[in-house]
Amino acid sequence: MKSKPAHLVISDFNMPKLDGLGFLRAVRTYPPTQKIGFILLTGRSDKELIERATKLGVNNVIAKPFTMPVLKEKIEAVVGKLK
Repeated sequence: MKSKPAHLVISDFNMPKLDGLGFLRAVRTYPPTQKIGFILLTGRSDKELIERATKLGVNNVIAKPFTMPVLKEKIEAVVGKLK
């Protein structure tokens, strides 16, 4: 991400060493990546997690399991209409 920033990050919440919120925090605090779209995938549906992600600047949250139409909808909400 530091050497080649992306336009959109889709990250799972559960990851080894650094969870999705930690990754989101890192993306939002590094000036070259602050404005990148960020979608968090999670199997958890508790409001506390969503509130924490929102405070950190997540653009969208997708609950697992999800369908391709839901994924497309959430991506389009962040980056605009896909072809």
